[in-house]
Amino acid sequence: MKNNSNGHIKTKFNLKIFAKLLSIILIFLVCGYALIFGFGKAKEFLIYSKPSPETKIYTIWHVETFEGGAKSRINYLTNIARKMEKENPALLFHIQKIEPNQLADNLADSVPDVISFGQGVGKEILEHLIEFKTTYNVQDKYVQAGSFNNKIYALPYIASGYAMFSHGKIENSIEYGNSGYINPQKAISVSEKPIKQFGTQFETYKNFVYHHDHALLGSARDVFRIDNLNKIGRTNASITPIDTYTDLIQYLGKTKTDNIIEKFCTKVFEPTNQQKLVDYSLFSTINTKIYVDGIYNDMENAIFKCKVQPCFDY
Repeated sequence: MKNNSNGHIKTKFNLKIFAKLLSIILIFLVCGYALIFGFGKAKEFLIYSKPSPETKIYTIWHVETFEGGAKSRINYLTNIARKMEKENPALLFHIQKIEPNQLADNLADSVPDVISFGQGVGKEILEHLIEFKTTYNVQDKYVQAGSFNNKIYALPYIASGYAMFSHGKIENSIEYGNSGYINPQKAISVSEKPIKQFGTQFETYKNFVYHHDHALLGSARDVFRIDNLNKIGRTNASITPIDTYTDLIQYLGKTKTDNIIEKFCTKVFEPTNQQKLVDYSLFSTINTKIYVDGIYNDMENAIFKCKVQPCFDY
């Protein structure tokens, strides 16, 4: 009978080499992932590849239904989440951007711990939300906008607004874009010019820049775009903030709660974090102003006066 000890030794040796190779491959993958997607995403990849029993994972969905500001609002949440992860290495926030038309299908499969959402999808998620017991110094009109049956199920954490743009005298009409989830036309109560929808919000912006015979009813994203074009001499458009109505609001909701979720929500509404909305050319919902002069100060003053569309109405 043959002695199989050499075979066993060789097998163990091969398994050790294989395990080392796997570790080296994983390190290279994580490094490559970090270079391409950033270290936050690399941490996610590493934890999901080699999960630890101590790691607590929270899921956040972000749903945008309108254009607003200089960049996606998901970055605001991500920055807060990453700081919390640094404070607690056993904590991970898995943040996903969900398209509004995919929300219902996603909710049929799973429900996130926290959800950020824009106007127009509130009814889809209402049954999953739990009540907020504190308002984090959010302005009362915004608290009411996130309430249903006298209970607070969502709190606005970012505000935006509408403005009128023109190249002097309005010769033809007022045009606006729509995402299908907002109602810009409600921002204008009386106008001597016809008001008509013209494609998406971005298409309407382009039409305004290249054709000077009409006015644009645009959002804070258009303020950012056109203000920059004015500064470089590409356009010479007037910008008039609208102080009557806005539905350009981003809400925060939660489907469960514990100390981590409460801490995350607290940080979202913290004045020091809300002040950072200037980096996004967006506006705070708490009882403080974050701009001191210029067109964004004018927009902020107008938004403070606006009537806010409740998020669970449609």
